[in-house]
Amino acid sequence: MEKTIYPYVAWAFPIANALFLKSAQGVEHIPTQGPVILASNHISVPDEGVMAGVVYGKIRKPVWYIARDDYWWGRWWTVPLKNALATLLVDWRSPAEVLKEAEAILKEGGVVGMYPEGTRNTDGRALCVGKTGVARLALATNAPVVPVGYTGPAIARLRDVIREFVFKRNTATLRFGPAVDLSAYRGKPVTRELLYRATDDIMAAIGALCGKRPRLHEYAP
Repeated sequence: MEKTIYPYVAWAFPIANALFLKSAQGVEHIPTQGPVILASNHISVPDEGVMAGVVYGKIRKPVWYIARDDYWWGRWWTVPLKNALATLLVDWRSPAEVLKEAEAILKEGGVVGMYPEGTRNTDGRALCVGKTGVARLALATNAPVVPVGYTGPAIARLRDVIREFVFKRNTATLRFGPAVDLSAYRGKPVTRELLYRATDDIMAAIGALCGKRPRLHEYAP
Protein backbone atom coordinates (compact mmCIF):
# COMPACT_ATOMS: atom_id res chain seq x y z
CA MET A 1 0.00 0.00 0.00
CA GLU A 2 1.35 3.44 -0.88
CA LYS A 3 2.59 5.75 1.86
CA THR A 4 0.57 8.83 2.75
CA ILE A 5 1.09 12.00 4.74
CA TYR A 6 -1.53 10.96 7.32
CA PRO A 7 1.05 10.18 10.05
CA TYR A 8 2.55 13.65 9.63
CA VAL A 9 -0.73 15.58 9.76
CA ALA A 10 -2.52 13.51 12.41
CA TRP A 11 -1.93 16.33 14.91
CA ALA A 12 -4.33 18.49 12.86
CA PHE A 13 -7.28 16.08 12.99
CA PRO A 14 -8.39 17.06 16.52
CA ILE A 15 -8.30 20.71 15.46
CA ALA A 16 -10.35 19.99 12.33
CA ASN A 17 -12.83 17.95 14.35
CA ALA A 18 -13.23 20.81 16.80
CA LEU A 19 -14.04 23.14 13.90
CA PHE A 20 -16.23 20.86 11.78
CA LEU A 21 -17.60 18.06 13.93
CA LYS A 22 -20.42 18.15 16.46
CA SER A 23 -20.26 14.45 17.28
CA ALA A 24 -19.21 11.06 15.92
CA GLN A 25 -21.52 8.24 16.95
CA GLY A 26 -21.12 4.49 16.55
CA VAL A 27 -17.35 4.56 16.02
CA GLU A 28 -17.23 1.17 17.72
CA HIS A 29 -18.61 -0.26 14.46
CA ILE A 30 -15.37 0.59 12.63
CA PRO A 31 -13.36 -2.67 12.66
CA THR A 32 -9.87 -2.30 14.06
CA GLN A 33 -8.54 -5.27 12.07
CA GLY A 34 -8.87 -6.22 8.40
CA PRO A 35 -10.36 -4.33 5.47
CA VAL A 36 -13.49 -2.20 5.52
CA ILE A 37 -15.55 -0.22 3.04
CA LEU A 38 -17.14 2.96 4.40
CA ALA A 39 -20.30 3.82 2.44
CA SER A 40 -21.70 7.26 3.17
CA ASN A 41 -24.14 9.83 1.87
CA HIS A 42 -22.47 12.92 0.45
CA ILE A 43 -23.69 16.48 0.87
CA SER A 44 -20.61 18.60 1.51
CA VAL A 45 -17.05 19.20 0.38
CA PRO A 46 -15.54 18.65 3.89
CA ASP A 47 -17.23 15.23 4.28
CA GLU A 48 -14.11 13.33 3.33
CA GLY A 49 -11.77 15.13 5.69
CA VAL A 50 -14.14 14.90 8.65
CA MET A 51 -14.66 11.16 8.20
CA ALA A 52 -10.98 10.50 7.55
CA GLY A 53 -10.01 12.27 10.77
CA VAL A 54 -12.44 10.23 12.85
CA VAL A 55 -11.37 6.92 11.29
CA TYR A 56 -7.65 7.64 11.54
CA GLY A 57 -8.07 8.65 15.15
CA LYS A 58 -9.84 5.37 15.85
CA ILE A 59 -7.77 2.77 13.96
CA ARG A 60 -4.73 4.67 12.58
CA LYS A 61 -5.49 3.77 8.99
CA PRO A 62 -5.85 6.26 6.11
CA VAL A 63 -9.11 6.28 4.19
CA TRP A 64 -8.69 5.83 0.45
CA TYR A 65 -11.61 7.62 -1.16
CA ILE A 66 -12.99 7.04 -4.61
CA ALA A 67 -13.40 10.56 -5.92
CA ARG A 68 -13.42 12.47 -9.18
CA ASP A 69 -10.13 13.38 -10.80
CA ASP A 70 -11.25 16.55 -12.54
CA TYR A 71 -13.24 18.66 -10.08
CA TRP A 72 -12.78 22.37 -9.48
CA TRP A 73 -9.57 23.34 -11.32
CA GLY A 74 -8.77 20.10 -13.14
CA ARG A 75 -6.41 17.16 -12.73
CA TRP A 76 -3.23 19.17 -12.21
CA TRP A 77 -4.01 19.53 -8.52
CA THR A 78 -6.13 16.45 -7.84
CA VAL A 79 -3.67 13.85 -9.12
CA PRO A 80 -1.02 14.67 -6.44
CA LEU A 81 -3.71 14.05 -3.81
CA LYS A 82 -3.60 10.36 -4.62
CA ASN A 83 -0.29 9.81 -2.88
CA ALA A 84 -0.47 12.72 -0.46
CA LEU A 85 -3.95 12.39 1.03
CA ALA A 86 -4.90 8.80 0.26
CA THR A 87 -7.51 9.67 -2.35
CA LEU A 88 -8.24 7.31 -5.20
CA LEU A 89 -9.01 9.24 -8.35
CA VAL A 90 -11.62 7.90 -10.74
CA ASP A 91 -10.65 8.08 -14.39
CA TRP A 92 -14.02 8.37 -16.07
CA ARG A 93 -12.54 6.83 -19.22
CA SER A 94 -11.81 3.54 -17.42
CA PRO A 95 -13.83 3.39 -14.18
CA ALA A 96 -13.15 -0.34 -13.74
CA GLU A 97 -9.49 0.43 -13.07
CA VAL A 98 -10.19 2.32 -9.86
CA LEU A 99 -12.23 -0.61 -8.52
CA LYS A 100 -9.23 -2.88 -9.17
CA GLU A 101 -7.01 -0.48 -7.26
CA ALA A 102 -9.51 -0.29 -4.41
CA GLU A 103 -9.74 -4.09 -4.37
CA ALA A 104 -5.96 -4.32 -3.98
CA ILE A 105 -6.05 -1.90 -1.03
CA LEU A 106 -8.78 -3.90 0.68
CA LYS A 107 -6.85 -7.13 0.19
CA GLU A 108 -4.02 -5.50 2.14
CA GLY A 109 -6.39 -4.71 5.00
CA GLY A 110 -6.97 -1.09 4.06
CA VAL A 111 -9.94 1.26 4.27
CA VAL A 112 -11.84 2.47 1.20
CA GLY A 113 -14.42 5.26 1.42
CA MET A 114 -17.18 5.45 -1.18
CA TYR A 115 -20.21 7.63 -1.87
CA PRO A 116 -22.72 5.37 -3.62
CA GLU A 117 -24.91 8.35 -4.54
CA GLY A 118 -22.13 9.29 -6.96
CA THR A 119 -22.28 13.03 -6.28
CA ARG A 120 -23.15 15.56 -3.62
CA ASN A 121 -26.86 15.45 -2.81
CA THR A 122 -28.36 18.40 -0.95
CA ASP A 123 -31.90 16.99 -0.94
CA GLY A 124 -32.81 16.91 2.73
CA ARG A 125 -35.49 14.24 2.27
CA ALA A 126 -34.18 11.48 -0.01
CA LEU A 127 -30.98 9.83 -1.15
CA CYS A 128 -30.08 9.41 -4.80
CA VAL A 129 -30.45 5.93 -6.28
CA GLY A 130 -27.30 4.09 -5.26
CA LYS A 131 -24.65 3.10 -7.75
CA THR A 132 -23.51 -0.51 -7.57
CA GLY A 133 -19.76 -0.01 -7.06
CA VAL A 134 -19.87 -0.55 -3.29
CA ALA A 135 -21.76 -3.83 -3.68
CA ARG A 136 -19.43 -5.00 -6.47
CA LEU A 137 -16.35 -4.27 -4.38
CA ALA A 138 -17.77 -5.86 -1.23
CA LEU A 139 -18.78 -9.06 -3.01
CA ALA A 140 -15.41 -9.30 -4.79
CA THR A 141 -13.35 -8.88 -1.61
CA ASN A 142 -15.66 -10.04 1.23
CA ALA A 143 -14.84 -6.75 2.95
CA PRO A 144 -17.53 -5.56 5.37
CA VAL A 145 -19.52 -2.47 4.41
CA VAL A 146 -19.96 -0.05 7.30
CA PRO A 147 -22.71 2.50 6.50
CA VAL A 148 -22.17 6.11 7.49
CA GLY A 149 -24.75 8.87 7.83
CA TYR A 150 -23.51 12.46 7.52
CA THR A 151 -25.66 15.40 8.56
CA GLY A 152 -24.47 18.97 8.35
CA PRO A 153 -24.43 22.03 6.11
CA ALA A 154 -24.26 21.69 2.33
CA ILE A 155 -20.88 23.08 1.32
CA ALA A 156 -19.67 23.67 -2.24
CA ARG A 157 -17.20 26.57 -1.90
CA LEU A 158 -14.40 27.53 0.46
CA ARG A 159 -16.26 30.62 1.65
CA ASP A 160 -19.20 28.40 2.61
CA VAL A 161 -16.86 26.34 4.80
CA ILE A 162 -15.76 29.45 6.65
CA ARG A 163 -19.26 30.89 6.96
CA GLU A 164 -21.09 27.73 8.05
CA PHE A 165 -18.53 25.91 10.15
CA VAL A 166 -16.41 28.71 11.59
CA PHE A 167 -18.78 31.64 12.05
CA LYS A 168 -22.20 30.00 12.29
CA ARG A 169 -20.84 26.88 14.06
CA ASN A 170 -23.17 24.79 11.91
CA THR A 171 -21.16 21.63 12.50
CA ALA A 172 -21.57 18.07 11.23
CA THR A 173 -22.60 14.79 12.81
CA LEU A 174 -21.28 11.40 11.71
CA ARG A 175 -23.14 8.19 12.53
CA PHE A 176 -21.46 4.84 11.86
CA GLY A 177 -23.72 1.80 11.76
CA PRO A 178 -23.09 -1.93 12.06
CA ALA A 179 -21.83 -3.64 8.90
CA VAL A 180 -24.56 -4.30 6.35
CA ASP A 181 -25.49 -7.98 6.18
CA LEU A 182 -24.69 -9.05 2.61
CA SER A 183 -24.54 -12.77 3.36
CA ALA A 184 -27.61 -13.46 1.18
CA TYR A 185 -25.68 -12.26 -1.88
CA ARG A 186 -22.26 -13.79 -1.36
CA GLY A 187 -21.30 -16.87 -3.36
CA LYS A 188 -23.99 -16.28 -5.99
CA PRO A 189 -23.66 -15.25 -9.65
CA VAL A 190 -23.28 -11.48 -9.78
CA THR A 191 -26.30 -10.35 -11.79
CA ARG A 192 -27.73 -6.90 -12.24
CA GLU A 193 -30.67 -7.71 -9.96
CA LEU A 194 -28.38 -9.06 -7.24
CA LEU A 195 -26.27 -5.88 -7.36
CA TYR A 196 -29.39 -3.72 -7.26
CA ARG A 197 -30.76 -5.55 -4.22
CA ALA A 198 -27.44 -5.46 -2.36
CA THR A 199 -27.06 -1.77 -3.17
CA ASP A 200 -30.57 -1.03 -1.93
CA ASP A 201 -29.76 -2.75 1.37
CA ILE A 202 -26.68 -0.55 1.70
CA MET A 203 -28.62 2.62 0.84
CA ALA A 204 -31.37 1.75 3.32
CA ALA A 205 -28.74 1.46 6.07
CA ILE A 206 -27.23 4.82 5.10
CA GLY A 207 -30.67 6.43 4.97
CA ALA A 208 -31.51 5.23 8.46
CA LEU A 209 -28.34 6.91 9.77
CA CYS A 210 -28.74 10.26 8.01
CA GLY A 211 -32.53 10.52 8.17
CA LYS A 212 -33.16 10.33 4.42
CA ARG A 213 -35.46 8.06 2.43
CA PRO A 214 -33.57 5.70 0.08
CA ARG A 215 -34.63 5.62 -3.54
CA LEU A 216 -34.66 2.00 -4.68
CA HIS A 217 -33.88 0.30 -7.99
CA GLU A 218 -36.40 -1.28 -10.29
CA TYR A 219 -35.78 -4.99 -10.63
CA ALA A 220 -37.65 -5.60 -13.87
CA PRO A 221 -35.32 -7.11 -16.52
